Amino acid sequence: MRKLSLGILLVFCNLFATFAGEIKGVVFSKSGERLEFVTIQLKGTNTGGTTDSRGRFNFRKLTNGHYTLVLSSVSYKTKELKVVLPSDNGVVEMDSVILEPTTQELSEIVVTGNASKYNTRDISNSIRLGQPLLRIPQNVQVVGNQIMADQQIVSMSDGIARNVSGVTKLEHWGDSYTRINMRGSRAAAFREGMNVTSSWGPLTEDMSYVERVEFIKGPAGFMMSNGEPSGIYNVVTKKPTGQTKGEATFTYGSYDFYRAAIDLDGKLDQTGRLLYRFNAMGQTTNSHRAHEFAKRYSIAPVISYQLDPKTKLTAEYNFQYMQSSNIGSYYAFSPDATPRSHKITLSWNRDWNQQPSMTIR
Repeated sequence: MRKLSLGILLVFCNLFATFAGEIKGVVFSKSGERLEFVTIQLKGTNTGGTTDSRGRFNFRKLTNGHYTLVLSSVSYKTKELKVVLPSDNGVVEMDSVILEPTTQELSEIVVTGNASKYNTRDISNSIRLGQPLLRIPQNVQVVGNQIMADQQIVSMSDGIARNVSGVTKLEHWGDSYTRINMRGSRAAAFREGMNVTSSWGPLTEDMSYVERVEFIKGPAGFMMSNGEPSGIYNVVTKKPTGQTKGEATFTYGSYDFYRAAIDLDGKLDQTGRLLYRFNAMGQTTNSHRAHEFAKRYSIAPVISYQLDPKTKLTAEYNFQYMQSSNIGSYYAFSPDATPRSHKITLSWNRDWNQQPSMTIR
Protein backbone atom coordinates (compact mmCIF):
# COMPACT_ATOMS: atom_id res chain seq x y z
CA MET A 1 0.00 0.00 0.00
CA ARG A 2 2.88 2.36 0.84
CA LYS A 3 4.52 1.58 -2.51
CA LEU A 4 1.27 2.41 -4.33
CA SER A 5 0.87 5.73 -2.50
CA LEU A 6 4.48 6.65 -3.22
CA GLY A 7 4.01 5.88 -6.89
CA ILE A 8 0.91 8.06 -7.14
CA LEU A 9 2.76 10.91 -5.40
CA LEU A 10 5.65 10.65 -7.84
CA VAL A 11 3.23 10.80 -10.77
CA PHE A 12 1.63 14.01 -9.46
CA CYS A 13 5.02 15.55 -8.81
CA ASN A 14 6.06 14.70 -12.34
CA LEU A 15 2.90 16.27 -13.77
CA PHE A 16 3.42 19.44 -11.72
CA ALA A 17 7.02 19.66 -12.86
CA THR A 18 5.91 19.21 -16.49
CA PHE A 19 3.96 22.53 -16.38
CA ALA A 20 6.58 24.58 -14.53
CA GLY A 21 8.20 26.25 -17.60
CA GLU A 22 7.98 30.03 -18.05
CA ILE A 23 8.56 32.59 -20.83
CA LYS A 24 8.65 36.27 -19.92
CA GLY A 25 10.00 39.52 -21.23
CA VAL A 26 9.55 43.24 -21.93
CA VAL A 27 8.50 44.89 -25.20
CA PHE A 28 10.03 48.20 -26.30
CA SER A 29 9.62 50.53 -29.24
CA LYS A 30 12.58 51.46 -31.39
CA SER A 31 12.93 54.69 -29.41
CA GLY A 32 13.13 52.80 -26.11
CA GLU A 33 9.56 53.37 -24.95
CA ARG A 34 7.83 50.51 -23.16
CA LEU A 35 4.79 49.38 -25.16
CA GLU A 36 1.54 48.39 -23.48
CA PHE A 37 -1.40 46.48 -24.95
CA VAL A 38 0.84 44.57 -27.37
CA THR A 39 -0.93 41.35 -28.33
CA ILE A 40 1.25 38.23 -27.90
CA GLN A 41 0.13 34.81 -29.11
CA LEU A 42 1.81 31.43 -28.79
CA LYS A 43 1.54 30.27 -32.38
CA GLY A 44 -0.41 27.05 -32.84
CA THR A 45 -2.03 27.24 -29.40
CA ASN A 46 -4.94 29.03 -27.75
CA THR A 47 -2.61 30.74 -25.29
CA GLY A 48 -2.13 34.49 -25.58
CA GLY A 49 -2.18 37.80 -23.75
CA THR A 50 -1.16 41.45 -23.81
CA THR A 51 1.61 43.48 -22.25
CA ASP A 52 0.91 45.51 -19.12
CA SER A 53 1.46 49.24 -18.57
CA ARG A 54 5.22 48.62 -18.29
CA GLY A 55 5.41 46.49 -21.43
CA ARG A 56 5.87 43.20 -19.55
CA PHE A 57 4.42 39.81 -20.46
CA ASN A 58 4.62 36.38 -18.81
CA PHE A 59 3.53 32.88 -19.86
CA ARG A 60 3.61 30.28 -17.06
CA LYS A 61 3.05 26.52 -16.71
CA LEU A 62 4.55 25.64 -20.07
CA THR A 63 6.05 22.31 -21.03
CA ASN A 64 9.52 22.07 -22.51
CA GLY A 65 9.77 22.39 -26.26
CA HIS A 66 9.82 24.87 -29.11
CA TYR A 67 7.50 27.91 -29.18
CA THR A 68 6.87 30.77 -31.58
CA LEU A 69 5.74 34.10 -30.12
CA VAL A 70 3.71 36.37 -32.44
CA LEU A 71 3.73 40.02 -31.33
CA SER A 72 1.40 42.56 -32.95
CA SER A 73 0.24 46.09 -32.20
CA VAL A 74 -1.34 49.02 -34.00
CA SER A 75 1.23 51.12 -35.91
CA TYR A 76 3.93 48.45 -35.47
CA LYS A 77 5.12 45.58 -37.62
CA THR A 78 4.10 42.08 -36.59
CA LYS A 79 7.07 40.16 -35.22
CA GLU A 80 7.65 36.43 -34.68
CA LEU A 81 10.19 35.09 -32.18
CA LYS A 82 11.23 31.46 -31.82
CA VAL A 83 11.88 30.33 -28.25
CA VAL A 84 13.22 27.02 -26.94
CA LEU A 85 12.21 25.98 -23.43
CA PRO A 86 15.03 23.55 -22.52
CA SER A 87 13.61 21.89 -19.41
CA ASP A 88 10.34 21.50 -17.60
CA ASN A 89 11.44 23.95 -14.93
CA GLY A 90 13.23 26.29 -17.32
CA VAL A 91 12.66 30.02 -17.51
CA VAL A 92 13.36 32.02 -20.66
CA GLU A 93 13.76 35.75 -20.08
CA MET A 94 13.49 38.11 -23.07
CA ASP A 95 14.59 41.41 -21.60
CA SER A 96 14.27 43.62 -24.67
CA VAL A 97 11.90 42.73 -27.48
CA ILE A 98 11.88 45.64 -29.94
CA LEU A 99 9.01 46.36 -32.35
CA GLU A 100 9.60 48.51 -35.40
CA PRO A 101 7.00 51.07 -36.53
CA THR A 102 5.13 50.20 -39.68
CA THR A 103 5.35 52.32 -42.82
CA GLN A 104 2.26 50.79 -44.38
CA GLU A 105 -0.31 53.39 -45.47
CA LEU A 106 -4.01 53.07 -44.86
CA SER A 107 -6.40 52.88 -47.76
CA GLU A 108 -7.26 56.30 -49.15
CA ILE A 109 -10.36 57.89 -47.63
CA VAL A 110 -12.00 60.64 -49.66
CA VAL A 111 -14.18 63.05 -47.71
CA THR A 112 -16.39 65.37 -49.72
CA GLY A 113 -18.49 68.19 -48.40
CA ASN A 114 -19.99 71.55 -49.15
CA ALA A 115 -18.51 73.80 -46.53
CA SER A 116 -19.60 77.03 -48.18
CA LYS A 117 -22.54 75.80 -50.25
CA TYR A 118 -25.16 77.03 -47.80
CA ASN A 119 -23.04 79.71 -46.16
CA THR A 120 -24.57 83.20 -46.29
CA ARG A 121 -22.33 86.09 -45.34
CA ASP A 122 -24.62 89.09 -45.84
CA ILE A 123 -28.17 90.02 -45.01
CA SER A 124 -30.58 91.60 -47.49
CA ASN A 125 -30.80 95.39 -47.78
CA SER A 126 -34.49 95.21 -46.81
CA ILE A 127 -33.38 94.82 -43.17
CA ARG A 128 -31.40 98.08 -43.56
CA LEU A 129 -28.31 97.05 -41.65
CA GLY A 130 -25.63 97.05 -44.33
CA GLN A 131 -23.31 94.83 -42.30
CA PRO A 132 -22.04 91.25 -42.71
CA LEU A 133 -23.81 88.68 -40.55
CA LEU A 134 -20.73 88.19 -38.37
CA ARG A 135 -20.85 91.84 -37.28
CA ILE A 136 -24.53 91.83 -36.33
CA PRO A 137 -24.92 91.27 -32.55
CA GLN A 138 -28.39 89.77 -32.89
CA ASN A 139 -29.01 86.11 -33.76
CA VAL A 140 -29.75 86.00 -37.50
CA GLN A 141 -30.18 82.78 -39.48
CA VAL A 142 -30.75 82.69 -43.23
CA VAL A 143 -32.33 79.89 -45.27
CA GLY A 144 -31.12 80.48 -48.82
CA ASN A 145 -32.36 79.44 -52.24
CA GLN A 146 -29.81 76.64 -52.59
CA ILE A 147 -30.96 74.72 -49.51
CA MET A 148 -34.59 75.19 -50.58
CA ALA A 149 -33.80 73.60 -53.93
CA ASP A 150 -31.80 70.72 -52.43
CA GLN A 151 -34.52 69.91 -49.89
CA GLN A 152 -37.33 70.53 -52.41
CA ILE A 153 -39.09 72.98 -50.10
CA VAL A 154 -42.18 74.39 -51.80
CA SER A 155 -43.76 76.62 -49.12
CA MET A 156 -43.19 78.22 -45.72
CA SER A 157 -45.12 75.46 -43.98
CA ASP A 158 -43.33 72.67 -45.84
CA GLY A 159 -39.84 72.68 -44.41
CA ILE A 160 -38.38 76.11 -43.76
CA ALA A 161 -38.73 75.87 -39.97
CA ARG A 162 -36.68 72.67 -39.68
CA ASN A 163 -33.58 74.53 -40.87
CA VAL A 164 -33.65 77.10 -38.07
CA SER A 165 -33.00 76.32 -34.41
CA GLY A 166 -35.70 77.22 -31.90
CA VAL A 167 -38.39 77.77 -34.53
CA THR A 168 -41.76 76.00 -34.31
CA LYS A 169 -44.98 76.11 -36.31
CA LEU A 170 -48.36 76.69 -34.69
CA GLU A 171 -51.84 76.89 -36.20
CA HIS A 172 -50.60 76.06 -39.69
CA TRP A 173 -53.65 75.46 -41.86
CA GLY A 174 -52.30 73.37 -44.70
CA ASP A 175 -50.43 75.65 -47.09
CA SER A 176 -52.81 78.57 -46.66
CA TYR A 177 -51.38 80.08 -43.47
CA THR A 178 -48.27 79.47 -41.38
CA ARG A 179 -47.65 80.86 -37.92
CA ILE A 180 -43.99 80.93 -36.92
CA ASN A 181 -43.13 80.96 -33.20
CA MET A 182 -39.72 81.81 -31.75
CA ARG A 183 -38.69 82.21 -28.12
CA GLY A 184 -42.18 81.77 -26.72
CA SER A 185 -44.29 84.02 -28.92
CA ARG A 186 -45.33 84.65 -32.48
CA ALA A 187 -42.72 85.99 -34.89
CA ALA A 188 -43.92 88.85 -37.05
CA ALA A 189 -44.13 88.11 -40.77
CA PHE A 190 -42.17 90.55 -42.92
CA ARG A 191 -41.85 90.67 -46.68
CA GLU A 192 -39.05 92.77 -48.14
CA GLY A 193 -38.73 94.56 -44.80
CA MET A 194 -42.42 95.44 -44.49
CA ASN A 195 -44.70 93.99 -41.82
CA VAL A 196 -47.47 91.94 -43.47
CA THR A 197 -48.72 90.16 -40.34
CA SER A 198 -52.48 89.76 -39.97
CA SER A 199 -54.83 87.67 -37.83
CA TRP A 200 -54.91 84.74 -40.25
CA GLY A 201 -52.24 85.74 -42.67
CA PRO A 202 -50.40 86.36 -44.77
CA LEU A 203 -51.13 83.66 -47.32
CA THR A 204 -48.19 81.27 -47.13
CA GLU A 205 -45.49 82.27 -49.60
CA ASP A 206 -44.72 79.80 -52.34
CA MET A 207 -40.98 79.21 -52.64
CA SER A 208 -41.02 79.52 -56.44
CA TYR A 209 -40.47 83.28 -56.19
CA VAL A 210 -38.58 83.39 -52.87
CA GLU A 211 -34.82 83.96 -52.82
CA ARG A 212 -34.24 83.57 -49.07
CA VAL A 213 -35.95 83.70 -45.68
CA GLU A 214 -34.19 85.59 -42.89
CA PHE A 215 -34.97 84.74 -39.26
CA ILE A 216 -34.05 87.46 -36.77
CA LYS A 217 -34.35 86.33 -33.16
CA GLY A 218 -34.86 88.60 -30.20
CA PRO A 219 -36.64 91.96 -29.84
CA ALA A 220 -37.29 93.22 -33.35
CA GLY A 221 -37.21 96.83 -32.14
CA PHE A 222 -33.41 96.73 -32.10
CA MET A 223 -33.45 96.76 -35.89
CA MET A 224 -37.01 97.41 -37.06
CA SER A 225 -39.54 100.06 -36.09
CA ASN A 226 -42.15 97.43 -35.21
CA GLY A 227 -42.31 93.74 -34.54
CA GLU A 228 -42.56 91.16 -31.79
CA PRO A 229 -40.36 90.51 -28.73
CA SER A 230 -39.55 87.05 -30.08
CA GLY A 231 -38.30 88.32 -33.43
CA ILE A 232 -39.32 88.43 -37.08
CA TYR A 233 -38.90 86.44 -40.26
CA ASN A 234 -38.33 88.35 -43.47
CA VAL A 235 -39.16 86.84 -46.86
CA VAL A 236 -36.94 88.13 -49.68
CA THR A 237 -38.25 87.59 -53.20
CA LYS A 238 -36.22 86.89 -56.32
CA LYS A 239 -34.87 89.89 -58.21
CA PRO A 240 -33.25 90.29 -61.65
CA THR A 241 -29.56 89.39 -61.62
CA GLY A 242 -28.50 90.68 -65.04
CA GLN A 243 -27.69 87.17 -66.23
CA THR A 244 -29.68 85.59 -69.03
CA LYS A 245 -30.85 82.24 -67.72
CA GLY A 246 -33.93 80.11 -67.25
CA GLU A 247 -35.06 77.11 -65.26
CA ALA A 248 -38.09 74.83 -65.42
CA THR A 249 -38.92 72.18 -62.83
CA PHE A 250 -41.54 69.49 -62.50
CA THR A 251 -42.20 67.64 -59.25
CA TYR A 252 -44.30 64.57 -58.60
CA GLY A 253 -44.99 63.14 -55.16
CA SER A 254 -47.29 61.14 -52.94
CA TYR A 255 -51.05 61.66 -52.87
CA ASP A 256 -51.18 62.92 -56.46
CA PHE A 257 -48.83 65.82 -55.87
CA TYR A 258 -48.06 67.59 -59.14
CA ARG A 259 -46.10 70.81 -59.37
CA ALA A 260 -44.56 72.75 -62.26
CA ALA A 261 -42.53 75.95 -61.97
CA ILE A 262 -40.60 78.24 -64.29
CA ASP A 263 -37.95 80.88 -63.53
CA LEU A 264 -36.78 83.30 -66.25
CA ASP A 265 -34.09 85.92 -65.78
CA GLY A 266 -32.64 88.30 -68.34
CA LYS A 267 -32.22 91.74 -69.94
CA LEU A 268 -34.78 93.84 -71.80
CA ASP A 269 -32.29 96.19 -73.48
CA GLN A 270 -28.79 96.08 -74.89
CA THR A 271 -27.24 98.20 -72.16
CA GLY A 272 -28.32 95.86 -69.36
CA ARG A 273 -29.99 98.65 -67.39
CA LEU A 274 -33.53 97.32 -67.85
CA LEU A 275 -33.82 93.84 -66.35
CA TYR A 276 -36.61 91.39 -65.68
CA ARG A 277 -37.35 88.30 -63.59
CA PHE A 278 -40.43 86.15 -64.09
CA ASN A 279 -41.55 83.27 -61.87
CA ALA A 280 -44.71 81.20 -62.31
CA MET A 281 -45.93 78.06 -60.55
CA GLY A 282 -48.90 75.70 -60.64
CA GLN A 283 -49.59 72.95 -58.10
CA THR A 284 -52.29 70.45 -57.25
CA THR A 285 -52.38 67.76 -54.58
CA ASN A 286 -54.67 65.46 -52.64
CA SER A 287 -54.17 64.22 -49.07
CA HIS A 288 -53.97 61.08 -46.95
CA ARG A 289 -57.46 62.06 -45.80
CA ALA A 290 -60.34 61.44 -48.17
CA HIS A 291 -62.02 64.39 -49.92
CA GLU A 292 -59.17 66.76 -49.09
CA PHE A 293 -57.42 68.63 -51.88
CA ALA A 294 -55.52 71.83 -52.59
CA LYS A 295 -54.86 73.78 -55.77
CA ARG A 296 -52.72 76.85 -56.07
CA TYR A 297 -50.78 78.89 -58.56
CA SER A 298 -48.63 81.99 -58.38
CA ILE A 299 -47.23 84.59 -60.78
CA ALA A 300 -44.41 86.95 -59.82
CA PRO A 301 -42.98 89.33 -62.46
CA VAL A 302 -40.24 91.81 -61.51
CA ILE A 303 -38.76 94.67 -63.56
CA SER A 304 -35.81 96.80 -62.46
CA TYR A 305 -34.16 99.81 -64.07
CA GLN A 306 -30.73 101.16 -63.21
CA LEU A 307 -31.19 104.94 -63.31
CA ASP A 308 -27.51 105.58 -62.61
CA PRO A 309 -24.65 103.60 -61.05
CA LYS A 310 -26.02 104.30 -57.54
CA THR A 311 -29.78 104.39 -58.11
CA LYS A 312 -32.13 101.53 -59.01
CA LEU A 313 -35.91 101.43 -59.40
CA THR A 314 -37.63 98.05 -59.00
CA ALA A 315 -41.30 97.19 -59.64
CA GLU A 316 -42.62 93.85 -58.43
CA TYR A 317 -46.02 92.15 -58.50
CA ASN A 318 -46.87 88.94 -56.63
CA PHE A 319 -50.12 87.11 -57.28
CA GLN A 320 -51.13 83.93 -55.45
CA TYR A 321 -54.33 81.92 -55.72
CA MET A 322 -55.28 78.95 -53.57
CA GLN A 323 -58.34 76.72 -53.48
CA SER A 324 -58.65 73.90 -50.97
CA SER A 325 -61.11 71.83 -49.02
CA ASN A 326 -61.92 72.63 -45.40
CA ILE A 327 -58.78 72.36 -43.29
CA GLY A 328 -59.11 70.91 -39.80
CA SER A 329 -62.30 72.01 -38.03
CA TYR A 330 -64.78 74.06 -40.00
CA TYR A 331 -64.31 77.81 -39.74
CA ALA A 332 -66.49 80.17 -41.77
CA PHE A 333 -64.03 83.07 -41.82
CA SER A 334 -65.70 84.90 -44.69
CA PRO A 335 -67.80 82.99 -47.21
CA ASP A 336 -67.65 85.86 -49.70
CA ALA A 337 -63.88 86.37 -49.47
CA THR A 338 -61.65 86.02 -52.51
CA PRO A 339 -59.05 83.25 -52.01
CA ARG A 340 -56.32 85.33 -53.63
CA SER A 341 -53.34 87.35 -52.49
CA HIS A 342 -52.07 90.44 -54.34
CA LYS A 343 -48.90 92.38 -53.60
CA ILE A 344 -47.44 95.26 -55.60
CA THR A 345 -44.07 96.67 -54.57
CA LEU A 346 -42.25 99.70 -55.96
CA SER A 347 -38.74 100.03 -54.61
CA TRP A 348 -36.27 102.89 -55.08
CA ASN A 349 -32.72 102.45 -53.79
CA ARG A 350 -29.98 105.08 -53.66
CA ASP A 351 -26.36 104.62 -52.50
CA TRP A 352 -24.27 107.66 -51.64
CA ASN A 353 -21.01 105.88 -50.81
CA GLN A 354 -19.79 102.57 -49.43
CA GLN A 355 -22.20 102.46 -46.44
CA PRO A 356 -25.16 104.90 -46.32
CA SER A 357 -28.13 104.12 -48.56
CA MET A 358 -31.85 104.86 -48.73
CA THR A 359 -34.65 102.60 -49.87
CA ILE A 360 -38.24 103.73 -50.46
CA ARG A 361 -41.01 101.17 -50.82
